[in-house]
Amino acid sequence: MDILVRFYRTCNLLNLDVVAGTVISALFFSKLFLVSPHAPDIIVLGLTVWIIYTVDRLLDIRNLASTAASERHKFHQLNQRLLWKLIFCIGLIIIFLIFYLSSVVLWNGMYLSGAVVIYILLQKYLKAKEIVVALLYTAGVLLPGWSLRLTAVSTEGYLLITQLFIVALINLFLFSWFEYDTDQQDGHSSIAIRWGKKASGNFLLILSGINLLTTLFLFIQYSVAIPALPFLLMTLVLIAIFKFHKFFMIDSRYRIVGDAVFIIPLLGILL
Repeated sequence: MDILVRFYRTCNLLNLDVVAGTVISALFFSKLFLVSPHAPDIIVLGLTVWIIYTVDRLLDIRNLASTAASERHKFHQLNQRLLWKLIFCIGLIIIFLIFYLSSVVLWNGMYLSGAVVIYILLQKYLKAKEIVVALLYTAGVLLPGWSLRLTAVSTEGYLLITQLFIVALINLFLFSWFEYDTDQQDGHSSIAIRWGKKASGNFLLILSGINLLTTLFLFIQYSVAIPALPFLLMTLVLIAIFKFHKFFMIDSRYRIVGDAVFIIPLLGILL
C-alpha cells in the first residue's frame, strides 16, 4: 500500500494525474458531442498539458535563491535540469505527431497554443491568474470534441462546460487557499494572497454553490443525470477537502485528492 501511495505521490509531483484528468475529461466531452477524436489528437493534448504545467512550475522557482517551501516547487527545483530535458524531448514528439492531427484540431490547437504562450509570458503580471488558467484548461479539454463536433452545442452542453470551468476554478482557489503560507515564503502571487484566506475561501464556497445549483437545474429541467453526475461528485469532493482542511493538509493530501477529481468524468464515459 505504501508503495502505491509513494508512486501516486510521484505522479502527482510530475503532474501526470493532471494529464490523465485532462485526457479523461476530453474523452468525456467528445462522447457528449458524439465524436471520436483520433489517438494523436488526444496524445498531443495530454503531452502539451504536461509541458504547460511543468514549465509553469519551473518558471515559479527560477528566481528562488533558497530551497522552495512547498513540496511541489521543491521537487521541480531539485530536478529542473532533467525536467527541461524532458520538456525538450516531449516537444520533439509533439512536433512529430502534429502531422497526424485532424486538420481542424490542429488549427484550433494553434490558436490555443498562442493564448498559452501569451499567458506564460505575462503570467507574473496577471492579477487573475487562476481565472485565466481555468479558462485555458477548459479550452484544452474541449479542443478535440469541440473541433470535431458536427452539430450545434445544446444549452445543457454549455451548462456542463460551465461546470467544468467552475470545477477547475474551485480547484485552483482551493490550492491557493491551502498554499497561502508557502506562497508567501517563496514570494509567489496567488488569489489567496491578494484577497486574503477568508475572502478566497468564501468565494470558493460560492462557486461550489453555483455548481451544485446548476447540477440540480440540469437534473430537473433537462433530466441530464449521468453527464452532470461527475461534476456533482467533483464539486462535493472539493468542498469536503476545504471543510476538512486539517486532515487534507497532512502530507499535501489536498493536492493528491484535488487533482484526482478530474479522473471522475471516467464515470460519464463508462456509464
